Amino acid sequence: MTSDRPLGNRDLLPSHLRTEIDIEGTGVSKTRLKVLTLDDDNVDRMRLIRICEKSGMSFEYSEAENLSQLRSLLDQEPFDIVFLDHNLGRDSGLDALHMVISHEDQAGAIPIMVTGANDLKIAMDAMRNGCADYLVKEELTVASLTKSVATAVERRMLYAEISASKMVNREVAKVVQRFMLTCGPDIRDILKNSIKKTRGMKALIRNDQTLDPQILSDLTVLERGCLDLTTFVDDLDSVLHGLRASSRDPKH
Repeated sequence: MTSDRPLGNRDLLPSHLRTEIDIEGTGVSKTRLKVLTLDDDNVDRMRLIRICEKSGMSFEYSEAENLSQLRSLLDQEPFDIVFLDHNLGRDSGLDALHMVISHEDQAGAIPIMVTGANDLKIAMDAMRNGCADYLVKEELTVASLTKSVATAVERRMLYAEISASKMVNREVAKVVQRFMLTCGPDIRDILKNSIKKTRGMKALIRNDQTLDPQILSDLTVLERGCLDLTTFVDDLDSVLHGLRASSRDPKH
């Protein structure tokens, strides 16, 4: 079943979740969110779907009553948002959550737990286990759903940026480490000897009035360049140690 009705206030939604109308003005969106709802209560499923429609989201929705149906739908296509009811009779919403986040085709799916007012501890446990956000059934409104979806999307984007940053740090650390292990020691020796010889040549030129003074100026430029390179190598070494410390810090 699908819904194309652009109802509600779209400005409350993140820009990438707002309805896109086609050029011909038919009112049908170019892209729709793929939403999956898991709930063993048909009335609760339909209520959630109606609120999604009123929120301004344009979407295609699929429904599941149990884990078996959920697994079958997850195998068929990737979803953007998956609403998971916690109380599924003999099944658990936490089991459903694990099924979603471990599914190889649902890496981009955003799971949101739907709980009762007395299940907030379970909702928090779900978030610690990978759920993006949670909704309380008794407090389910257009505003609460919109806020939950927006929060979940923003949280996922933040996690993705952090993950990408960590990956970049690891790659930088590898490059710097290779450089320091292969070239670093030799470059330090070369620069040290170059600075020493340059200073010796400058001392000779100062005592020989027949040589062109420009040579002395050029040697000074060379000496400064060697000193700058030495500082650069030292900085690379510091960066490498910093990246190693960051990777070991559990807070990062």
